[in-house]
Amino acid sequence: MFCRLRSEATIRDNVEFAGIGVHNGKQTRMRVLPADEGSGIVFKRTDIKSNRAIIKLSPNAVVDPTLCTRLVNKDGTSIAVVEHLLAAFRICEITNAVVEVDTDEIPIMDGSALEFVRSFKDVGTLCQDAYVPAIVITEPVSVSYKSTSILIASADECSVSLKLSYDRINPVIGDNNSYSFSLNENLTKLASARTFGWVDDYEKVRAMGLAKGASEENTIAIATDNTILNKGGLRDPRELVMHKCLDLLGDISVIGFDIIGKIEGINTSHATNNMLMRKLIGELHKHDVIYPESREPEFLCKIA
Repeated sequence: MFCRLRSEATIRDNVEFAGIGVHNGKQTRMRVLPADEGSGIVFKRTDIKSNRAIIKLSPNAVVDPTLCTRLVNKDGTSIAVVEHLLAAFRICEITNAVVEVDTDEIPIMDGSALEFVRSFKDVGTLCQDAYVPAIVITEPVSVSYKSTSILIASADECSVSLKLSYDRINPVIGDNNSYSFSLNENLTKLASARTFGWVDDYEKVRAMGLAKGASEENTIAIATDNTILNKGGLRDPRELVMHKCLDLLGDISVIGFDIIGKIEGINTSHATNNMLMRKLIGELHKHDVIYPESREPEFLCKIA
């Protein structure tokens, strides 16, 4: 199969964000800076003054993906809720950037990736000379756990098709339970889909040390009677499944490759998204892997 590799790109200038962490409840400041080609997306904790502050992407860096995606380095330094920012980078075709954060969590903003995408488009991107390596899927890769399943099959481009179907969510979304897109499309609308949760779960999740900063300003709140409590309701009737697509787009970015294949999932989660990426990395020899100029993500050993 012919595969045209995507050019690497970075942002043209620094971009700053400020907001609350949805889980840690802390006010957070974040700067996104341009980076050289081949750098990838690198997180830097500015509240840690040593080389322990740097966190790089890889499927194996993902730990405890409960209600978010958290990355940790070999020194135990972590950064959480990276998925919306990573999705925004993919939507804006940004492959190289340094992300400076002054806490252990990316600010949640309005619960979507829209503000990130708008800011990156406002400042503009710079196309670079290098290219993004790609995995061309040649045989199905799948994982499943309880009611969740996800599969990548052979295809000519990267596309995603997700469905939500379980007892609790079906009365909320009805027939608005599926969403599909190609990564060749304009995905600004997808970026606007917000995270969601049930009001009944709030205290239980808080007891887990999570959702300390959650509010109707950054989370779609679903009431006991299945109504949406947020002023203005949903931005799109399919917003809940769209947000699952946004999460997936961010979660598959940790792999460091473009994926040429059709991704299909039911009731996907951060945990199953990461399971799929770990399995794919472990089975690279089964697929066609294209490295521009023999370059590969540094977390991989050289593949013969």
